[in-house]
Amino acid sequence: MKRNKSGIFAIFTAILLVSIAFVPAVTAQAESQNKEYADATENPNKVSISEEDIKKAIEKANETSKNMNVLKETDKEKIVSFKKDDGSIAYAVFWKDEKNSNKIYFAAIDQSELVSKKFVSATSLNDSTAVAAAISASKTSFANGSYIETYGSTTTGGLHIYFSPKDAGLLANGSSVIAGALAAGLGLFVSPAVSIALGAIVTLGVQIWYWYEENSDGSLDIKIPYANIATALTGHVYMKIGSHWYTI
Repeated sequence: MKRNKSGIFAIFTAILLVSIAFVPAVTAQAESQNKEYADATENPNKVSISEEDIKKAIEKANETSKNMNVLKETDKEKIVSFKKDDGSIAYAVFWKDEKNSNKIYFAAIDQSELVSKKFVSATSLNDSTAVAAAISASKTSFANGSYIETYGSTTTGGLHIYFSPKDAGLLANGSSVIAGALAAGLGLFVSPAVSIALGAIVTLGVQIWYWYEENSDGSLDIKIPYANIATALTGHVYMKIGSHWYTI
């Protein structure tokens, strides 16, 4: 699953823009499989999810991917724009940690925020080069500290997603911008097909379990073993959200 340094930006996935309703059907549950899951426990707060919701989310992600444009791409940074459900434009920027190329920070920003913070003028929004340059130079001004990284070995490791307090809260409350950045970021580590499904399922997991599993500062950690990532294509993934393991 790991990508080498030169190829980590070669595959980029569709943007996920979803607002998902929860319909009783499939119960989120905790399981225990091996040493990696030794701390798995049965969570008493069961929440049911419709498989149809996941299917619709993935279909929508495929459709909205047509509205995604790459504004800038290097071996250390990638910037994209995408159209939200309301027709407005948002951007996502991804950049490698200087000391660890397997850690990718990501941030998202609305076009209106880009103008209101005076990174670019309203008249420059059609100039993709100018917009990309402004975002690249100012990403620390709106970056919220979220990242995706690999952990462990190719056999015992997986992906660790850290959501900053701000991003975790936004995603839990249905932010399509953070959901889009998440799905796009996952595409830097796994294939497009898997990242679309995985992004939808992780988003569901955050929306359901954030308020129960958040860290003391409001941030949230999610771990997904490599062995379980491919099962996203079946509509379900076994992952660690906070301190418990769930099948979403």
